[in-house]
Amino acid sequence: MTQTKIANLIGVSQPAVKQYLKEEEEVYLSRLEKLGLTREEINELISQLNDILEKGDIKESMSFITIKGLHYLSELKFCKYHKSIDPEIPFDCDICKALYKEDEEKIMEIALSLLQTEEISKLIPEVLSNLAYAKKGAKDENDILAIPGRITVVRGIPTPVSRPSWGASKHLARVLLYVMNKDPKVRAVMNLKFNDVVLKALEKLDFKYTMVGPSDNNNDEEIAKAVGEAFKPGVDAVIHLGGKGIEANTYIFGEDPLSVIRKVKELALAYLKEGGY
Repeated sequence: MTQTKIANLIGVSQPAVKQYLKEEEEVYLSRLEKLGLTREEINELISQLNDILEKGDIKESMSFITIKGLHYLSELKFCKYHKSIDPEIPFDCDICKALYKEDEEKIMEIALSLLQTEEISKLIPEVLSNLAYAKKGAKDENDILAIPGRITVVRGIPTPVSRPSWGASKHLARVLLYVMNKDPKVRAVMNLKFNDVVLKALEKLDFKYTMVGPSDNNNDEEIAKAVGEAFKPGVDAVIHLGGKGIEANTYIFGEDPLSVIRKVKELALAYLKEGGY
């Protein structure tokens, strides 16, 4: 991305951008770590924001950074730093917990906008894909947001058939309900195709995965249960090897749809480098 494009996107002059870039990257990273973010959180934030900015959507990028900022505040990530510069703040202050009410639909909307790239289309299976996102403490399928009609490919671009709605995917909802019993922080999943090249790409990226199957003529409930049982906290993916009448699928997991789409995008690029089509 050129300095001029960066300047236009963030609303400053090109010389100002040049001045920002004179500073070593590590200086900015250290400042963010001092605030209370981990290096992993910083890298993920930068990657996701960069993806949105590359699409030229200023409004979406402002919405994203606002959501993430309020989310971090509500998790009290900045408290230690804040108290270090203002000793008068009460020791047990947790007022920022009330600053953020999660908007699952908005987060899903941002994630779906990032999904629509030609590279990702190569990973859409014959049964089509879906992206699901559960509320915290989800109890049943109606607490899980997904795409009615799934995600298909239109003119080479992954395209949601309709707007996200609650209870729209029984299969992925069941998968998430099983998974959340093991790790409540994992609340999002997307299914992709599976083949030998996908496996090579997963290994190239050092993604952690488990496998289950093959199994013949299983119904959706049985497949969801098998995937849920194969899931282990800390894995990025569960591969169901399919069987008679069942297409093999790769299930990519994350804490929210944005982290899932980031993994999917990395996998798509590695898949193409490995010769996928």
